[in-house]
Amino acid sequence: MLLLLQMDKTQIGCSNVEACMIPGAIAAYQLNNNKRQERGLHPLDAMTMPCITMIGTRPTFYLVPVTKALSDAVISCQYPSARTEVLKCEVAGDHNGGIEAPEHRGMALQYYVAFKSLAKSHWEKFLR
Repeated sequence: MLLLLQMDKTQIGCSNVEACMIPGAIAAYQLNNNKRQERGLHPLDAMTMPCITMIGTRPTFYLVPVTKALSDAVISCQYPSARTEVLKCEVAGDHNGGIEAPEHRGMALQYYVAFKSLAKSHWEKFLR
């Protein structure tokens, strides 16, 4: 799994998109390491998962670092011993609007293009 996309699903479940995204990133780390082990590769000690959340049509971009220690803490229902800092980038503009507003479309597209390059730099580490 190379990218996590989390949609706002307030009508059918989680109302805090970020709170749903973090466990998804941890699960992706675990899945990726399981796949690596199935292929005879060593699991990675850390991965930075590129993530995008969508609230309506408004994207927010994240880089979520997931370590073995964080994954193990979640598996054992323990509070992690080290702090995890997530990088977040919001598309500037009206917080109520999304890319349906013409003035925000071009800016949002520029963010997507920039994030694609950034995410790809993290994907390359996973694929080795």
